[in-house]
Amino acid sequence: MQRLFRSAFGHQFQFMAVLSRAGHVIDFNEQFAPGARLPREEVVGRLFWETAWWDGQPEIVAAWPLRLQAAAQSDSPCVYHDHFTSPAGEPRWAEAAVHAVRDENGVPEGFIVQATDTTEQRRAEALREAVELRLRDAQRLHAIGTLAGGIAHDFNNILGAIRGNLALVLDSLPAGHPALPPLAQVERASLRGRSLVRQILAFSRNEPGEMRPEPLQPLVEETVSLLRPTLPPGVVLQTRLDGGTVWACVNSSQIHQVLMNLCTNAWQALHDGRGEITVGVETLPDGDAHLWVADNGSGMDAQTQRRVFEPFFTTKPVDVGNGLGLSVVHGIVQAHGGTVSIDSAPGRGTTVHVHLLAAHGKAEAAVAEAANAPAPGRGDRHVLYLDDDEVMAPLAGQLLRRDGFRATTFVDSGLALAALRDPDHDFDVFVTDFNMPGRSGLEVIRALKEFAPDVPVVLTSGYIDDGLRSQAAERGVKLLVNKEDLREDLCRAVDAALRMAG
Repeated sequence: MQRLFRSAFGHQFQFMAVLSRAGHVIDFNEQFAPGARLPREEVVGRLFWETAWWDGQPEIVAAWPLRLQAAAQSDSPCVYHDHFTSPAGEPRWAEAAVHAVRDENGVPEGFIVQATDTTEQRRAEALREAVELRLRDAQRLHAIGTLAGGIAHDFNNILGAIRGNLALVLDSLPAGHPALPPLAQVERASLRGRSLVRQILAFSRNEPGEMRPEPLQPLVEETVSLLRPTLPPGVVLQTRLDGGTVWACVNSSQIHQVLMNLCTNAWQALHDGRGEITVGVETLPDGDAHLWVADNGSGMDAQTQRRVFEPFFTTKPVDVGNGLGLSVVHGIVQAHGGTVSIDSAPGRGTTVHVHLLAAHGKAEAAVAEAANAPAPGRGDRHVLYLDDDEVMAPLAGQLLRRDGFRATTFVDSGLALAALRDPDHDFDVFVTDFNMPGRSGLEVIRALKEFAPDVPVVLTSGYIDDGLRSQAAERGVKLLVNKEDLREDLCRAVDAALRMAG
């Protein structure tokens, strides 16, 4: 019988220890997780909580005598969740049940401790929770993308109207006019609005858009010039630029967004709004471009650095940051085929390094620059512009005329197509909005191609994504312009359409 008991005691699947009434180990079996086994001479005869399993865990050492007291007063096992240290120094977890063994009078004369190692179960649960968290983040990102797509069209129409009319007003005012300073504030506010929309869209879409060889120094200088007036007097914003031109294959508006986010983060990391921020750019020996933003602020510990690129993670107060900035940076740079790294330590400031792929040479960049040059004979070129928005249509006409084109605008697609069907029309380029009631811009283009397939087309929209680019390409449209960039890009796109048409 005793042999049967010893066999059952030694071979059950759980760890089991028999303790005296005072808590000394009388016997124990050897059902341990790998690496958790201790020599019998280091366990038997010692208080259970003074064994090496609880080294470095004074709170659990203090808890065990109380657990025995609780078990002595209970008719059922008392269950606890513990973490312990294996002899190899590995932290592990277990679920333990303590049950009092009583004599014929019901007085406790010892205790049985049964435990199951739950380390792998906890790790699996942690992994599951991490996957669920990533899924929730992905769902939130999808919701943000859906929301961004829904509001971007109307919001960018508004921004396009503000910025386009602002350009016309600025062109009409002489130098030194008293309205110029407040209009400059309006310009900065409109740029911030455009930047906010781009940040949300870049974060939700995680794609680079059109990329081309660009010199990076002008992007740095533009970012610094926009940021400098908004910083507190105690912040010194400086640049460190390579002596030669640094080229990279980028989407310039998105790299501008990267720099704005990094500089804003650097500013918010400074102590009491005072300190230095340095924005630098250089060409690396392998030809790739290196951008960096450095501050002498509070810095980050290793744990924070591991999480800074997580969506919605932020160390800032609720009313200061939303945790999107570095996620946006990471998404944009990844989509460019580049990398982001951080050099930081508490009290030593932070430097964020961005490495971007090299352009394929200055010759390619020169070709790209030439493609942006105004087409010859703009004054002889007639553009038909269609947009159902009664603010945007006349504004676009004014922008085109300002830059030397002839322009006719329509807010009704039927009238625009009728004008194009006129055999005597002299329109050289057709520009149409995408999102219009009744008939979308793509449907108008399809109708146009049936009777005038050679007229070059430009498509505008307040929200351009890969789906719209694909649909436009199916109809032979390669030139798309964001509404908020109408002021800068409309005439360039018309020039490009004329060049492509020969």
